[in-house]
Amino acid sequence: MVMVLIGAVIAIILAATGVALNLAGVFSIIGASFGPICGSMVADYFLSGKKWAGPRKGVNMAGYIAWAVGFIVAILPMVNAAKFGWITPAPVIAFIIGFILYALLAKAGLQPPAIQLTPEKKA
Repeated sequence: MVMVLIGAVIAIILAATGVALNLAGVFSIIGASFGPICGSMVADYFLSGKKWAGPRKGVNMAGYIAWAVGFIVAILPMVNAAKFGWITPAPVIAFIIGFILYALLAKAGLQPPAIQLTPEKKA
């Protein structure tokens, strides 16, 4: 809920200031953000035996760290193209970073256990 509210506030600020009119920039940020998220999800899928493990208990630090590092790497070319222009395509590289980092951090114990869901009983 908190992350959704933060995202909504950022979206309102971008719309109110007119920054959202620059669609290429907006989509670049979206790509930079979703690349490591998708990479982390794929790594979790493979680590869970190619199935969804279910929701996880608490905060998944492996996911947050993998996302943050991948996102930072992906936005570097936007911040300083002269220095970091070689990071292309940034969303794909962010995906790979998210995948590898999530797998390593999950194996290191930063992934909380999955919550076991019980099937609902029908009346």
